[in-house]
Amino acid sequence: MRQETVGVTENLLKSATEEFLEKGFMKASLRNISAKSGVSTNSIYTRFKDKEGLFSAIVKDTVDGLMAIYLDSTQKATYSPNPSQADQEGEEGMDLVLDYIYQHFIEFKLIFCCSTGSQYEHFLDELGKIEESYYQEFVEKYSKEGFIVDSFFIHVYCRVGWQMVYELVAHDCSYKEAQSLMNSTKLFNIAGWKAVMGIDE
Repeated sequence: MRQETVGVTENLLKSATEEFLEKGFMKASLRNISAKSGVSTNSIYTRFKDKEGLFSAIVKDTVDGLMAIYLDSTQKATYSPNPSQADQEGEEGMDLVLDYIYQHFIEFKLIFCCSTGSQYEHFLDELGKIEESYYQEFVEKYSKEGFIVDSFFIHVYCRVGWQMVYELVAHDCSYKEAQSLMNSTKLFNIAGWKAVMGIDE
C-alpha cells in the first residue's frame, strides 16, 4: 500500500481553509486549492469525495463540539429547580460556548460567514431552534399567572441572541470585547425575562 506523504493532508486542509475564508464555500475552487497545496484534484476527490466533504472535514468536529456543549447547557437549565438556577446554568453555558468559539475561531468564521451553499449554512438557525424550544418551556414553567409571553417574541429573541455571536465572529472582535458584550447581555437578559414573565425575585 502506498504510504501517504507526511503532511500532505494537513497542507491540503490549510490551503482549503484559506480558499474558503477568502471566497466562501460556493465560490471556492478545488483547482485553486489543488494548486496551492500541490495535491491533485483527483487526490482531493479520493480523500474527501467533493468540495462539501472537504469543507466538512475542516469544520465538522468543531460543529459537533459546540452542539454537545450547548445541548448539555440547555439540558441543565431545563432541569433546574427554579428560575434563578436556570439563569445561572444559562450564564455558565454562555461562557462555555464563548470560550469554545474563541478556541476554534477560524472554524467558526467558516461556519458562520463562509458556509452558504454547504450543509452548514443553517447552523445558526439550528442553534436558535434549540434555544427557542428551551425558552418556550422556561416561560410555561416559571411565568407568573396572568403573564403570557408571545411565541413570536421568543422566536425573534432566540435568533437575535445567536446573531450577536455571529457579529462577534464576523467583525473579528477580540475575546475581551466578546466577554464585555456577553456580560452586558447576561444582565439585560435576566432583567428582561423577569419583566416579561412577572418574576419578582
